[in-house]
Amino acid sequence: MSDQPARSRRDQSCAAPSEGSVRAGVMPVARRRSLAALAALLISMTPALAAAGEGLTLSEAWVPAAPEVGRDIPLLITIKNETSAPEALLRVRCPIANFSERHTVDRGEGAPAMRSIPNIPIPAGSTLVLLPTAYHVMLLQTREPLEPGKRFTCTIVFQKAGSIETEVEVRKSP
Repeated sequence: MSDQPARSRRDQSCAAPSEGSVRAGVMPVARRRSLAALAALLISMTPALAAAGEGLTLSEAWVPAAPEVGRDIPLLITIKNETSAPEALLRVRCPIANFSERHTVDRGEGAPAMRSIPNIPIPAGSTLVLLPTAYHVMLLQTREPLEPGKRFTCTIVFQKAGSIETEVEVRKSP
């Protein structure tokens, strides 16, 4: 028998490593560099993830009155993009309509015509006013009569900012 006290398994793993072995708990340099790069990437992305919706201001959201159910009406809104990156409106969900479509007005040959588009671009540092004669969102097949003064909430989905809820007012058509 030895004069030294018996070592536990934990003590043995913390003992000085023998020549050529890797000490337990010490990470190889390549792995440390990979983890440091991953951590830096996650830290750099954090403001973008935390700031969803920041830098975009929605105001003056309204729709014209529609006394009959099943009508198609434009959603008119002002979107201010105070960020340094372009944004895009991807989708609108409103409880008063079955569907929504993003439109632009095509002024090609003949009379102007609405044309469905995949998204509405919002340049960096700009204000975009959705109008019936330009970019706008059509709310299709209204589910209920819309009288002036009524209010409801729509969710507007943007490419970078994500979903933003806004209150919409029903107004008498100008």
